[in-house]
Amino acid sequence: MLTAVFVGGTSGIGRAIAQSFARHTKGNSNIIIVGRNKSAADELISSFPKPPLDSPKVLHEFVPCDVSLISNVHKTTSELSQNLQQIDYLVLSSGVFIFTSRNETSEGIDDKMALSYYSRWTFIHDLMPLLRKSDQGAKVYSILASGANAPIDRDNMDLKKEHTLSKMLAALTTYTNVAFQKFARDEPNMSFNHAFPGFVRSPMLIPSKWYWRIPYYLVFPVFSFMSVTPEVAGDIHFKALLEAPAGFNSYDPKGRPMQYTPADDETVELVCNHTIEMTERFREQ
Repeated sequence: MLTAVFVGGTSGIGRAIAQSFARHTKGNSNIIIVGRNKSAADELISSFPKPPLDSPKVLHEFVPCDVSLISNVHKTTSELSQNLQQIDYLVLSSGVFIFTSRNETSEGIDDKMALSYYSRWTFIHDLMPLLRKSDQGAKVYSILASGANAPIDRDNMDLKKEHTLSKMLAALTTYTNVAFQKFARDEPNMSFNHAFPGFVRSPMLIPSKWYWRIPYYLVFPVFSFMSVTPEVAGDIHFKALLEAPAGFNSYDPKGRPMQYTPADDETVELVCNHTIEMTERFREQ
């Protein structure tokens, strides 16, 4: 039986992909929703198709976790490793409104970078033993900002010295690309996918997030015209997830493959060493 884990699956595009997966498998699969909003997760799970009565027992479950804290992620992956036999699909979509200044978590990491990169890397790294047990070749799908790699500031990789929107977006894109390139090289039978969903009308883009920058009534009509609903984006990227081949793949908002120029070995080592240093310090001994 297939097992899928959705990190950030209680809202937005992650929720929509979880719904698509449940429909695709007719509810006859293990589906784990990881996030903070239990009521939203319970509502989502209740909408899944019910598996046939004669099918083996399936697990449709919510696992609470504030993934902005890497220590929480380590605890959650430990729990999942004890309770699951394997993972066939790992979808990562947790995030926060990006057009804000640096906002550190209690662990001293910017919340945007914690949610969109460091926590996602930790889920993949910690759950690798379960991903390796997939009979079909596990697939990992991170929804963020695929694109070309940017130069890396070796002396400011965590962006503590200088944090700007452009630097943060460049770092998130590049770090994810490079990390997935490394994962794909180390696990040639698996599929590691980085997708840019485009403009999606997710719960993060609500009036309270915009009012202090520009009148929302001016922005929303334009944004609505340019954007798609989470359900539309979910269907697009669920299809890309199912069809993704082994290796590292990059996808645009239409779910079409994008060209990617691999980073050199020195850059791969730099990013991976930095990520290990940032995430392993929060693992309980």
